[in-house]
Parts: sequence; C-alpha cells; structure tokens
Amino acid sequence: MAVEKNIEEKPFFFIVFVVLVYRNTDVLKGFFESLFLPFSYKVIIVNNIYDVASERDCRLIAEENNADFLSIPNKGYGAGNNVGCQYAMDHYQYRFIALSNSDIIIQDLSILSKLNLQKAVFAPDTRMENGHRQNPHIPIRLSLYMKLLDLSYHYKSELLMTIAFALNRFFRELLFAWTKLTGKTMIKVFSAHGSFIVFSSQAVRELMPLFNEEMFLYNEELYLAHRCKQEEVPVYYVPELRVKHLEGASSTVASNGWKNHEDSYRVLADWLKEYHFL
Repeated sequence: MAVEKNIEEKPFFFIVFVVLVYRNTDVLKGFFESLFLPFSYKVIIVNNIYDVASERDCRLIAEENNADFLSIPNKGYGAGNNVGCQYAMDHYQYRFIALSNSDIIIQDLSILSKLNLQKAVFAPDTRMENGHRQNPHIPIRLSLYMKLLDLSYHYKSELLMTIAFALNRFFRELLFAWTKLTGKTMIKVFSAHGSFIVFSSQAVRELMPLFNEEMFLYNEELYLAHRCKQEEVPVYYVPELRVKHLEGASSTVASNGWKNHEDSYRVLADWLKEYHFL
C-alpha cells in the first residue's frame, strides 16, 4: 500500500493527468504525442485490467513516457479515476488534476495558467472527430429533464429518453449562441462530459471520492455534477480549453442494452433521493 508523502517531500507539477485505460492502448500513444504544454505536468496511467497483453503494452507506454503506472482490477470508470486521484493526492502537489480518457488528444490547455479560481471544475471544448461538441454535458439542471430521465429508465422508454436529450440539446445550443454573442471565456454550467475534466486542487480535496464506485459505467457525470452542487463547487465551460475525443460517440441505450445504464442509474437515483435532489 502506498504511503502518503509529507507535503514538503511531494514534487510540484502545474497539472497532473489521470488517464484511465481499458484494453485499447494504441490511442494512448496519441495522447502522449499531444502533450506539448507550456507548464510542468505529470501523467498517471490507471490500467483497468483486461488481459496480460494489454497490461504489458500499457506498462511499456507508461515507462517510455516517464508516467506513473497503476494496474488495478476493472471496477469501472469511477473506481479507476478515484484510485488515480488518490494516488496523485498522496504523491504530488499540483494546481490542477485532469481526468482523461486514453483516446483524448490535447489541443490547447494554455488558458489554465490564467484561471485563478481556487475551487472549481472546468469543462473544455471537447469535440469528436466529426466536430460534435460534448461539452457542456448538461448546461443547466432542469427538474423536467431529471424527471424525464427518471421516467425513461423506469419504463425503459427510448422515446422519453430522446425527449430528455432533445431538451438538453436545445439549452446547449442556446448556451453556444450566448457564448458567441457575448464572447465570454468562461460560463457556469451544471455538468461536464466525463471524457476530459479539469479540477482545481481544492475542488479535488473537497469532492473526493469523486465518483460513486457502485456505478460501474454510465451516468457518472450526473453523480459528479450533483456532488459539485452539494459541496458548492462551481463547474465552468471554458471554450478556450480544447481537446479532441477520438472515439467519443456516446454509447446509446439501444446499442448497449438497458441493463448497465439502468443499474448505474438506480444507484444514482437512490443517492439523489437520499439527498433530496430527485
């Protein structure tokens, strides 16, 4: 078990990246090749074990790029990121932590040096290869959206889920128009897309553990957004932060079946009800 270092013994990096990997190591090389940054950084690779071959390949890529390497049983997105963040907190000092999928290409993070908020979460302009924008994941928290989402899982209704997503897209388009009209460089939103999220150091301390580890996959962004609301940690969409998500097509309920989605949502819904969010 890793022992936390005294703070004076911990090396400082401007930003620490926690990169979660499962099976596909080829895209990880692209992530490292995109790391041309104007400030110091450290990368922590968290390998959710798939098999011996992919674990070996992932370890080699980490070693070639002077990254820390953790290999853990695959307990999902939330558990893997929690492990990586805790490792970062135990071993390093930093201004920011970024949670990143392995299939992310960094395009521009330079604006981070001008973001002086002590406690905040930042959602970049994350785009898929077809140009589709994934942030803000949810621009504002609407009771109607949450109700439609809840009913869609309860009745396994793709129609209700489609209506909920359409409502969310409408408000996203309004936000994009407002951003363009006003020229604002930072806009408060409700939820950030999980493929790449940046946290200030204080935000990480106040939110840890970041995710509910009973949720294996799906709906983690909604949990994190409500944790931010609970702890009064603001979330900002920052379009000058730019990354590309190579394989970012969101998995649909139709292609994955309802079970994984519903299982994670029920854990989320129980938590939301406990804290009177639903």
